[in-house]
Amino acid sequence: MKKYLLIVVLCLVSLQVSAQSDRGLAKAIAKDLNMEQENVFQVIKAFKKEVIAALRDDDVVRLQGLGQFYTEHQPARPGNPRTGEMKEMPAKNYLRFKASRVGNQSLN
Repeated sequence: MKKYLLIVVLCLVSLQVSAQSDRGLAKAIAKDLNMEQENVFQVIKAFKKEVIAALRDDDVVRLQGLGQFYTEHQPARPGNPRTGEMKEMPAKNYLRFKASRVGNQSLN
């Protein structure tokens, strides 16, 4: 499984694809690597599951040459800034991504 995850990460960095669904991405990677599309799709699902699990444990997930995923915590607060209504807003964790310098440079 780790072998497939590594393959997906390497392909994500090297593929030139437009915004698309997991299935579309799996199709492009499968074509590039001469693999079964369903196997690649399962690897993408497993990759996302592992990233979310690591982020829930407050880890940072780094993809060399691409960037890093991390969480940002917003504590509970009174009031609703959109409506002005005074009720308790619950605490939330947000998924964030910061592109690496190498990733940004590879775009230009």
